[in-house]
Amino acid sequence: VSTQSTWGVKLIRKHCFLLFTMATTQQQDDQHLPPKESAVFKQVIKMYENKQYKNALKSCNQILKKFPNHGETLAMKGMALSGIDGKKEEAYDFVKQGLMKSKCKSHVCWHVYGLLNRADKNYEQAIKCYRNALNIDTDNLQILRDLALLQIQKMDTAGLVQTRHKLLELKPSLKANWLGFALAHHLNQSYDTALKVLDNMDSSLDPPETVYETSELLLYKNMIILESGDFKGALEQLEKNKDNILDKTSLLEAKAKCYEKIENHPEAAEIYLELLKSQTENRNYILKYAQNSGYPNLTDWNVDLDNASRDNLTKILLELEEKFPRSSALKRVILDVAHGDIFEKRLVDFVKPFLRKTIPSLFSALKSLYLKPAKVEYMSRIWHEWEVSLKSSSKFPGEETEEYPSTYLWLLMLLSAHYYRIEQYDKALNYIKAAIEHTPTVEMLYILQGRIFKHLGQPEEAWQSVEKARLLDTADRYLNTKSTKYLLRCNRIVDADKTISLFTSPGDSPSYNNVVDMQCMWYEIEEGDAYWRLGDVHTAMKKWLLVDKHFQDMEEDQFDFHTYILRKFTMRAYIDLLRFERRAHGHKFYQSAAERVVKGYLEIHKLKEEGVDVQSKVLKLKEDPPKDERKKKRDDDEDDDETPEKKHNVVVNVEDPLSSAVHFANALTQYSPNKLSSWVLSAELYLKKKKPLLVLQKLLKAKTYVPQSEELKKLAQELYSSTSDVNPHVKAVLDEHRKELLN
Repeated sequence: VSTQSTWGVKLIRKHCFLLFTMATTQQQDDQHLPPKESAVFKQVIKMYENKQYKNALKSCNQILKKFPNHGETLAMKGMALSGIDGKKEEAYDFVKQGLMKSKCKSHVCWHVYGLLNRADKNYEQAIKCYRNALNIDTDNLQILRDLALLQIQKMDTAGLVQTRHKLLELKPSLKANWLGFALAHHLNQSYDTALKVLDNMDSSLDPPETVYETSELLLYKNMIILESGDFKGALEQLEKNKDNILDKTSLLEAKAKCYEKIENHPEAAEIYLELLKSQTENRNYILKYAQNSGYPNLTDWNVDLDNASRDNLTKILLELEEKFPRSSALKRVILDVAHGDIFEKRLVDFVKPFLRKTIPSLFSALKSLYLKPAKVEYMSRIWHEWEVSLKSSSKFPGEETEEYPSTYLWLLMLLSAHYYRIEQYDKALNYIKAAIEHTPTVEMLYILQGRIFKHLGQPEEAWQSVEKARLLDTADRYLNTKSTKYLLRCNRIVDADKTISLFTSPGDSPSYNNVVDMQCMWYEIEEGDAYWRLGDVHTAMKKWLLVDKHFQDMEEDQFDFHTYILRKFTMRAYIDLLRFERRAHGHKFYQSAAERVVKGYLEIHKLKEEGVDVQSKVLKLKEDPPKDERKKKRDDDEDDDETPEKKHNVVVNVEDPLSSAVHFANALTQYSPNKLSSWVLSAELYLKKKKPLLVLQKLLKAKTYVPQSEELKKLAQELYSSTSDVNPHVKAVLDEHRKELLN
């Protein structure tokens, strides 16, 4: 019996081994398609690339009928589903199944998983997937290129250097790979290595096909040398290659910058003088010329200077004006710098042509002069002298030529704008009414009247004035925009939508969809404000969050340029684009929206604590259409019914509002640290989140920018009144700064 049992165990073991071997072989076969199915699989990839998602899906199902465990086909089925609306979760399920079936050993499955994550802007996860794919297929060019795109998008410069180096090793005959490798080292601040790569490219490959490419490559090299700090080397490089550089303006600007860095200011001034010959209205060149003519600390034209310095700077600018007598920018800059008799004479000479030609930009051109009280006083006196003289004799004081009636009209408008600037709104209103009575058909008069009413706190009267301007010229987009904005400030959202639709609705498309597609951020902010004033916090938040979505789209649009520039040699413009994206969230529209979003999330948190349902406060401003129109609407495309917020995936986090607010609060303190409201909102947020140390950090940072503030003191009092039950170590840290914050 013992012998038979032993023999039975051995037999069972042998059969188990054979079954395991067969199963393993079967699984391996499942991951390798026969030639016929392999050809179909290649067609699936082409169909997906051509956006034929439904055809790709059919072909995948055809393969899976015979080979249901083929991981790469499962992954491609998920990829095809991702292109069909509403199938995103199902797509992820199939891709994960594909990874499981292939035991995570298929580079195709990992690549597809990475592409799905990239499409959802989950870049960190996508990079991990690409790296896993490369662990299996180390020399896959497509995966390496996709990885390089994500690394530069996330500014992972160290990883980008490695990826670009691998691409160059695999394809050293492509100029794009050499440029990409040099760019990676440049962004990683390895300037010497970047220059060596470019030099090796010149010696290893054929010269650029066009003189433009040669020129751009030379200027890009110069940019790298400049940023490395070798200013003399940069200057030598420019001198050596000046005949091969087509962009003479960039050449001169780079030379001027080099001379400035080595403190050869006379040479720099000469170059800016040369630049002004072709661009006489360029204020930056004028400022740079002044800086290199003895005023290196002159950051703008309103810097406080003593009278002697002002006289000397005025003399320099007057001499410059003799060389460029037709430069309007120079004439205006001199008004900022000059004082006394010179200012008075120059102001009269500057303003009279604007009045005679009825140029509307006069009122904004004089704006910076209102920072100086002495100049305001003189302007007030001279405008009134002109008013008396023109009203009585239609002549300027001391002149014999009779002026047209329009000159007096524009002077009345100037006086109204003058009192508007110094916040004497009653006088401003009287003058603009006199101007309208003089000539009631000038649109700009009503626009200025609307602004005055706005500052007087009369939004309805402000809109009525602006609407009169719009009706005088219904084909003017600017006037339409103004009327729309003032309607929103009156909380008349439906009327505002109708007004802006006069310029935004092509055919039967909903007007608001077009506004969102055009990234019209001022409209979204103003509409959100209107909903906020009406008590609809949820809808207001949706409008403000659309602004954040636009900036996400701008960041996403960079992908179009990551490969383009390597083919077109536009390296300098590309570097400027990357650096712009780093500071894009400091734009006034984003900062304005971010401040409102933080306030909105704080309000939602407050309403939740009070037990109020935020959704219950949503307003329904539009009436339901009649039954026959409803039936017609159902027959139309579903896209027309989709709201912009739903289309752009804008979601207000009602469940955990404070966590969602952190991102926007950080953007405020990072890009607008000089604004007290940035720190106040950030501190309020962390007070609600019960993070006392972070509140302390924000308050201390705020005091470095705004030493004295009642708002900060109030927040500090609230902080210390709520720290009775905190950790003793935390309390000790808070007590260290108690006196500093409360006194």
